[in-house]
Amino acid sequence: MNLKSTAIAAALLGASLPAAAQQLDCGKSFGFRADINGSRGATLCSSNVDAFIDSAKNFTLSNAGYTQISQATAMGRFNDVNVVLRYDARSNTLNYDFVELGMRGSFTGANRDQSEELFEEYVKKGDILGKVLRYQAKNSPTSALTGEGGAIPMLAMADFNTSFDNASQIGVPDQNQTANNLIGVGLSYGSYNIDGNEDVKTTSLPLSYTIRNNIDPRRQLVLSMPLTQVTVDGAKAYHGGLGAAYRLPLTDRWTLTPGARYSVVASKDRATVSTVMSASLMSTYVLPLGGFDLAMGNMVGVYKTGKFSSGDYSFDPDVNLKMTRNGLMASVPTAMFGSKMAAEFSIIDTRYLGSEKPFVTDSQEVGITLGTNRKASNARSFTRMGATYVRSKTTKGFTVNLGFWF
Repeated sequence: MNLKSTAIAAALLGASLPAAAQQLDCGKSFGFRADINGSRGATLCSSNVDAFIDSAKNFTLSNAGYTQISQATAMGRFNDVNVVLRYDARSNTLNYDFVELGMRGSFTGANRDQSEELFEEYVKKGDILGKVLRYQAKNSPTSALTGEGGAIPMLAMADFNTSFDNASQIGVPDQNQTANNLIGVGLSYGSYNIDGNEDVKTTSLPLSYTIRNNIDPRRQLVLSMPLTQVTVDGAKAYHGGLGAAYRLPLTDRWTLTPGARYSVVASKDRATVSTVMSASLMSTYVLPLGGFDLAMGNMVGVYKTGKFSSGDYSFDPDVNLKMTRNGLMASVPTAMFGSKMAAEFSIIDTRYLGSEKPFVTDSQEVGITLGTNRKASNARSFTRMGATYVRSKTTKGFTVNLGFWF
């Protein structure tokens, strides 16, 4: 993975390490290499935090020549932040330097094992974790908060779909039908590659319940709970939460949908725990064009992390983002499975606004969906399935999804 580099970071690395140890040859989020008395150690590289924590507590995993009295300099990577660890010969003081963050200090125990335990406690429970995740969100495409499959992009997708799907001719009842409420269940799978270095897999279970107004069925309260597992080269993260949105038709063609959501993202493998609070406003306009409909969706959302505690981890990354999602969708009848089916073609652009942006500042999606044609069906249950191609400056991938409303 590519991290943003700065002249300051390079200078600090050069000052802290000998020439042979100035760069950790690792393209993943966690790594470690110990150089002992000038002898270069093996590089341990992983998407799992254990690669760093275990090695920082036992330098011999990287270099068998290490002893309790050795002079040792180690280069590590912790959630994409470079870390320098150093022991002077015959000293129990462990010096640390989180290079890009400018945070450095030391721990001295009765022996080196105790010094390393103090450092581990600091990493797990100190405020350093929040700063690390904030840096990672701005500098890494695999951040559990802002990267591909991360909590904030996936929540924004759910916010957008809550209104955009209702403009579809697939999977929603016609406004002239009886105002029955709807339960929605689905399954979505995504596969992405990050700059040829890391593979990201996502599995999502979007759940929803739509309450329709008896007087005007177009007025709808949508309660949703998307649940997602994200795997980055075997390291797992999970996020999910509760959301509420209200579809408010202003005209027969134009609908506004304000929404709010509270979610949690957690990963022991990736040393990440945080809450995410969001608010969004979506505008949807449907334009009939002869044999097909063209829907335009425009959303703006704000997403803010908060503090959450679980097990050994407790911190707040203090990430605040503003985002827009804008899309076009053409709904056309299809005779592939009879007149009761419709096909849709969509293109969606996602961009972050303001001075604070994540590493992946924008992405584009092109999708096709096939499902029940509400204009040609009186059924009270609806099905849709589709596939989407996704790209950004560092990512290429696809998603496939299946949804059912009843």
